Amino acid sequence: MRWLLSLVFLLGIGNLSAREIFVSPSGSNSSGTGSQALPYQSLLHVLEPANSIVEAGDVITLRGSATGTVYAANEYRLRTRLTLRSFPGEWAILRCPITVPDGICLQIDPDASGSVISRLEIEGGTIYTVFLQTDWEQGPNPSGTGASNVILADCKLHGSGRDVVKVTPKSNQLSISRCEIYNSGRAYPPGTPLEDKNAEGVDNVNADGMQISDSYIHDIATNCLYFKGGARNVLIERNRLENCGEGGIMVGFDTSPEFFDLTINPGYFEAIGGTVRNNIVQNTDYAGIGLYASKDSQVVNNTLINTARLGHAGLYFGVTLQDFDPIAGRPANINPKLINNVVKQSHARCLSIRFANELGGLSGLSGSPNSNFNYYSRNSGACVFADGRPGAPLASGNLSQWRSALGVDGMSIEAPLTLATDGRLLAGSAAIGAAQTQAGFNDDIDQQTRSAPWDIGADEFGLSDLIMRDGFE
Repeated sequence: MRWLLSLVFLLGIGNLSAREIFVSPSGSNSSGTGSQALPYQSLLHVLEPANSIVEAGDVITLRGSATGTVYAANEYRLRTRLTLRSFPGEWAILRCPITVPDGICLQIDPDASGSVISRLEIEGGTIYTVFLQTDWEQGPNPSGTGASNVILADCKLHGSGRDVVKVTPKSNQLSISRCEIYNSGRAYPPGTPLEDKNAEGVDNVNADGMQISDSYIHDIATNCLYFKGGARNVLIERNRLENCGEGGIMVGFDTSPEFFDLTINPGYFEAIGGTVRNNIVQNTDYAGIGLYASKDSQVVNNTLINTARLGHAGLYFGVTLQDFDPIAGRPANINPKLINNVVKQSHARCLSIRFANELGGLSGLSGSPNSNFNYYSRNSGACVFADGRPGAPLASGNLSQWRSALGVDGMSIEAPLTLATDGRLLAGSAAIGAAQTQAGFNDDIDQQTRSAPWDIGADEFGLSDLIMRDGFE
């Protein structure tokens, strides 16, 4: 149903009385009326509240060219619900510098909840390229909200000084679909140590219901994406993530205590009820998919390739410190599900549970990892499975030892695995037909309907795979 509502808004029929306001570099701010024949020249002029041009529900259409027309400014800001888009068949680029102190390229205010950004390229911003603002405050009676029900569709978002997309508390129900997100952290001087960078592709702190689908996130300075701070019911599906300077997809991470909503999350869980499915994650320096203080997370039918090159593991249970604040909870992950994932590594680390000695001891997991029907493959040698918890029945070992010690991965496979260069399965793969059917998880990364018996990983091998590899469209 949510995709249908998104389509309604993108087609401009969510508000039948909406006006369409045109902007073009060849227009005029003085004699323009906003019509297609007499467009305004400047998007800043149209958005400026003092000019009283836009009303809630208006559609702003930017004229461009087939190769892209640049609209340059220090910052753009949506203060009321709007649709912002390129003219059909044309492409507009909002470009901002990364030298303006605390600069943001596109800010969306809470009063602009329900806005739609489609078919636009947004580049730059000293700290953020796209920023969903909030006025929520923690307290005995928390109040306020963030920019919610925002849609980003068919956009290119890139070239940020720090994060590309920043999602602040209570900016709920953000939908990102069919977008390319890349090249974060440009404000850091060359040679800046990784530990001194904070430049995610998507950074979600305590915003519920975010959905990222069918997108390409790549060449990110730190984590390609995470949702943390108590974010609930987030769905990450059918995306490709490549070249992440830290982790690929982080289910939870590490959040300062003031950003948690303790009325609904008194345990300080970083992520609750998140689902990560049908993604291909390739070339990360740390965890391919990491779980931190998460509750009821589902990691199903993903493909991880050459992840955790410097540390962690392909699938990783980490710990969170929450600023070492004595009031924080720092819980272990509980009740995860790791099913039907491909983990293909260039090194030994396939799955790991961390334990840290800080603050009296912090465990990455309470109970079982609930892992099964996964396909583990190391390019040379055997995978290593590690459990750092005190008293664990297996500190480190191979799949057989892991299976016996923890009673998990009984139907998982460890064997050599060759994938196509795009991470999809090849004919004859042992991953074909070896997965466990999961209710509600019926498609794959190509939106093909899976047929029993399912395949392990993000790709369900089928007719479209054969057609594409034979060179036909």
